[in-house]
Amino acid sequence: PPSRRQQLAYAMTAIVTGTAIFGGIGAVALVGSLFSPALSKDRSLTNLLIITATICCWLMWLITYMMQLNPLVKPIPMKE
Repeated sequence: PPSRRQQLAYAMTAIVTGTAIFGGIGAVALVGSLFSPALSKDRSLTNLLIITATICCWLMWLITYMMQLNPLVKPIPMKE
């Protein structure tokens, strides 16, 4: 089995990779909104909503991922 240090290194690599992916998706959405004529009226609101949605989705993913690293409840097998 991998050591605790290797497990931590793997978890940090996954968190950094996931953060980069969400950052890239948010950046693509922001750049895409610049070229949309339908969104030109309220550009600052559109940018705020894109950034907020990206951060909320990233935070939900991060919380879910980190909860799986150290679960609070361990299943107890039933004896029959």
